Amino acid sequence: MSDTPRVRARQAELTPAQRLELDELQAAITQAKEAFAHAAGRIAVELGRGGNSAVARHLDVTPQHISTLALAYKAQQADTASEEEVAA
Repeated sequence: MSDTPRVRARQAELTPAQRLELDELQAAITQAKEAFAHAAGRIAVELGRGGNSAVARHLDVTPQHISTLALAYKAQQADTASEEEVAA
């Protein structure tokens, strides 16, 4: 072993442009995930009985996952309807 102290290598820094690019892409991913979840829930609700299973089979996820998305979609629709009633 050497008696010389270890020196850490200088860490790389992102440029402002690189940070902005990554931030924009991360926001796009988040938006796409939200749109995907909304569409999966909406389609399951539109299909009615068996809709959760049909969407789950297509996406290779569990029906319980789609059920959660469908319930979230229904709750969002109920909130929108109640807001419209209050506005009217």
